[in-house]
Amino acid sequence: MVKSLMTAMAIAALVWGSASSAHGQKATEMYIPVGQSPGASGKHTVVGKIETLNPQNRTVTIAGSSGIHTATITSRTKIWLDRSTMKLTNQKGTLSDLKVGRTVEIKYEDPKQMGKGAAEWIKVQLTG
Repeated sequence: MVKSLMTAMAIAALVWGSASSAHGQKATEMYIPVGQSPGASGKHTVVGKIETLNPQNRTVTIAGSSGIHTATITSRTKIWLDRSTMKLTNQKGTLSDLKVGRTVEIKYEDPKQMGKGAAEWIKVQLTG
């Protein structure tokens, strides 16, 4: 009885700890530099340079090592400015911060739509 109670408590702690960690990363994601997001970068995101930007259609196309990817920018899409190379704090950005030639990292809302769907967030790497 005591052993099964301890096992149940250990499983509950693991589940709670995992959820807390994921929530914690969501809250701090904007402060993580482009390409360095633990568990996300390279697996659930794409990194590349902006090739084209269509503000009217709210789409951005990037070229990365894994090919050409397009993302739709919705009202839910968060845009963050990665200013870590300038030794400055990252901050929120806007659609106007997306410029051809800039390096970005995009996380898609639906992992099955990676490379062609709506963006959950876009990090824009700024350099001095």
